[in-house]
This record gives sequence, C-alpha cells and structure tokens, in this order.
Amino acid sequence: MGLLEKFFVFREARFIQRLIASVLVFFELLGALLFGYPLTPRGQKIDLDAWELVWSDEFDGNSLDPQKWRPAGDGMRRGGYWDAENAIVENGYLYLRTDYKPEGRFGPGWYSGAIETRGLFEKAYGYYECRAICPGAAGLWGAFWTFAHGVGSIDGSGADGAEIDIMESPFYAHPKKQMRNSVTHAVHFDGYGEAHQSVLIGAYKAVNPYTEFNTYGLEWNENEYIFYINGVETDRIGGKYVSQVEEWLLLTVEVGGNNAV
Repeated sequence: MGLLEKFFVFREARFIQRLIASVLVFFELLGALLFGYPLTPRGQKIDLDAWELVWSDEFDGNSLDPQKWRPAGDGMRRGGYWDAENAIVENGYLYLRTDYKPEGRFGPGWYSGAIETRGLFEKAYGYYECRAICPGAAGLWGAFWTFAHGVGSIDGSGADGAEIDIMESPFYAHPKKQMRNSVTHAVHFDGYGEAHQSVLIGAYKAVNPYTEFNTYGLEWNENEYIFYINGVETDRIGGKYVSQVEEWLLLTVEVGGNNAV
C-alpha cells in the first residue's frame, strides 16, 4: 500500500469515527427530548486558573469546622429527619450518614446528615464546586445546592434569592436504567406554595456517581448560571432565574419519600 493510499485510509477511518459519534449524539439528544434521558456533558471546559480561591474546606481532621459549617436544620425533612449527629468528619472525608433509628431523637425513622454555611459564608457570584460520591441506596437524595433568605419572597423572579440545585442525585434505583448514573440541575424561587416557580434544567451523566468521586460545579454571574460535571459544561440558564443576592451553600442527604427512587 502506497503512502497516498494509507493517507486516504486514515482519513476515511477518522471520518467514520466522527460519523458514528454524531449519530450517537443525535440519538442521545432524541432520547433526552422524548423520554428525559440524561445527556453526556459536552460543553466548554472551565479554566480554573482564571479563578482565585477565596474559601474551601477539605474536611481535614475529625470534626466539622464550626467557623465554616453548621447543621442545615435539625428535625423532620421529607421522608425522614435531618440530624446534626449524622454529619461526620473522619480521616479527611465528610460522611452524611443515613440510618434507621428506632429510638431516634425525633421518634423512630430514618435520619440523615445535612450541613450549610448560612451565617458563615454567603456570597453572590463566583464558581462553586464539590467533589463527592452520591449516596447509593434506593430512596436517598443527595444534593449540593445554594439558598437565600429571599427564596420565599414572591415577585416573579429569582433575583431576590433562588434555590440553585447544582447537583441532585435521586435516581439510584430508577426503573429506567438510562437514568441511574445521572444527576440533575434545577432552580426554584417564589416560595414553595401556589406561586412557586422552577425549572428542571435536565439530567446529565456522571461517572459511576455512587462509587466514584465526581466534581459538580456552578459558575454564577449577573446574567446566568453555567453548570459543570468534572469541569465540563452541561447546560446554562439566565433571565428571571438568576439570583442577584448572596447565598449560602448546602451539602445534604435526605430520604426522598415519593421524590426519589
């Protein structure tokens, strides 16, 4: 085979690879449109060198840093309870434990850990991320999100505060296998009653999220939210959904009741 012939074989092989990739993307988009199936992150990569680190926690030591975190509520939450005792730091890791307590502080039931930075670290705009393994059990709902005092204010906009769900993992035992290794992004504002407004931005694939660490990120500016998984953009949204006020961070696990599978 001559040099020119090899060249054309090489170019033909690359063309076929691109064609197959395009077909797979088309069917993935079709599945997302028709059935809500998750998408593979394919957007831009974030350049972390363009950002200055102003706050972080590696969970070193054997207890939560009280200057950075506090319990995110203590009592009933969806199908169980949030319990300050179930947020545990050991050997450089944060564990948000869920267990059944027949004689728990609030009665028999499922108890989970949840922490927040309210009153300790609150900020508008920037890039936020966490590296986490999602809780791997049916009915559990892990999340990395932000919240603000104005979320309950009803004015037709999230500018005065929005619940920004950077990552939620309710699909561990979803009946559709295509959904199981995915997480979601969403935004909520105007309270949680009749005036409540929200958008489910979509479901996106992570790498074995219940057994491996993935990084979930949010770039938030005055005009839009840009969501990332492992540094690759998944989606973005702007307009009335964008909060213009300081918000605090939350890392939570809860028993989802009818909302998680």
